[in-house]
Amino acid sequence: MSYIVSTTTAFPEQYYPQTVLAAALRRFFTVADLDFDLDQIDRFFTNVKIDGRYFALPLDSLLDPPTWEVSINRGLEASLSLAETAINKLLEKTNIQPQDISLLASVSMTPAIPSLDGRLMNRIPFSSTIKRLPMNGVGCMGGAFGISRVADYLKAHPKEAAILFAVEISSALWQGSLQANLTSLIRRLPENPSLYSEIIMDIITAALFADGCGAILMVGKEHPLAKSGLPQVIDNRSFLVPNTVEIMGLDVVDSGFRNILRPEVSDHLKQGLRPLINGLLADNKIEPENLYRWIVHPGGPKVIDTVEAEFGLDSRTLQLSRDTLAEVGNISSATVLYMLEKVLSGEQSPPDSYGLVVAMGPGFAQEAILLKW
Repeated sequence: MSYIVSTTTAFPEQYYPQTVLAAALRRFFTVADLDFDLDQIDRFFTNVKIDGRYFALPLDSLLDPPTWEVSINRGLEASLSLAETAINKLLEKTNIQPQDISLLASVSMTPAIPSLDGRLMNRIPFSSTIKRLPMNGVGCMGGAFGISRVADYLKAHPKEAAILFAVEISSALWQGSLQANLTSLIRRLPENPSLYSEIIMDIITAALFADGCGAILMVGKEHPLAKSGLPQVIDNRSFLVPNTVEIMGLDVVDSGFRNILRPEVSDHLKQGLRPLINGLLADNKIEPENLYRWIVHPGGPKVIDTVEAEFGLDSRTLQLSRDTLAEVGNISSATVLYMLEKVLSGEQSPPDSYGLVVAMGPGFAQEAILLKW
């Protein structure tokens, strides 16, 4: 087993109320002379139940977006700055030195070669012999996925310490890709009405995703920082629903990136949740009703409602998920790390109580982690 010692988060300075973001997108539609019902924008921006979101890349260039090269480089620099801030906060908070970290793992959709963790080694004095584990392509599932993989590593290296960070700059999509995609789709809509659902998908993804970074320090069971009262990673499990690649992801198109989030997500989530969670709990002889905490990635209101209904949960059980979505939106892979920080800084969990971390992402895949305090 491994221990979660502490978590930290970092956000950009700019926080936009959801109403401001909706108004900005409406203005773009008007200036670009796009023939589409603007009330749809307000409707979907309201339906996702988000109050506001952090954006690293401002809305100033919405009507005159930069080139793809410029927006990608700005997103890369923003990712590194947020990750550096979160990790330095984590090191200071836990009073551990960078040289004492044996594994540095990262999760992000930011395109970077060398990877973000490798670039951060030029900003934070980690050992030049540190082991690195960059992970990409896992989207919103990335935070839970990363914790699982780091926990697996620490089982084999019980005396070591590891840091995982997850950082996402979803505002990069507002730097030209979103505008170009919507313009193309709406102008082709009269000849091809089937594109309507694609337009709605672009609006919904524009309404959901936000920027931020989370970092977490984990140690093996023989490390000096492994102490009672900290959450222990007892077990984890992965599940991938076959032949669902097309329902969630990030496509590369001529204008940049395009977020894919199709309505079928909720249906396939049901298909994966039962074998994922029931199998994990059965292996550890735990009943769902005995879980003290559910830390569920808030992919959107429908995702939260689906998990709640599928397991017959009390409406208060997933309040953390709803609060997180309202406060910061969906920050993709970093979201569960943000939620863990909320849990660890809040009311202490009872001794010997269990918690479950659940996230879902492209594939269509899910990851679950069983914690014990």
